[in-house]
Amino acid sequence: MNFRIHVSLAMMIFLALLISITTGCGNSGGDGPSLEDIPRYPNATEGESMEQSSPGGFVRGSLAQFTTTDAFEDVVDFYANALNEYDPQFISHTSELGRQTAISIPQKKGMISVAIQEFTAEEKVNITFMAVGR
Repeated sequence: MNFRIHVSLAMMIFLALLISITTGCGNSGGDGPSLEDIPRYPNATEGESMEQSSPGGFVRGSLAQFTTTDAFEDVVDFYANALNEYDPQFISHTSELGRQTAISIPQKKGMISVAIQEFTAEEKVNITFMAVGR
């Protein structure tokens, strides 16, 4: 059940990013950070990662997942401070499973997002990096 919720949030963010790219949204500045520029949370264990490209390379995407037992607030504060220079956008939600925060950085031709999910029953926090762009 937790995996389905985790995938659901990731899919929602991915679809929002895809829509914003195909409709031309994003800031008019430079390209901003790459996925490799986003710092890894110090106490996180690396999980799965993947890269995908549409036919012809019109849209590309990358995803990397991490898990930690540190407090949700500590993880959100870490990324809020680390990404502050990029003028990020925040979306937060609370469910019966825990809290969720997505931090997005619009770019000229795409978007980078850090999704942070708390799973209170498991006492874990999942961190998902996503990059979508042309």
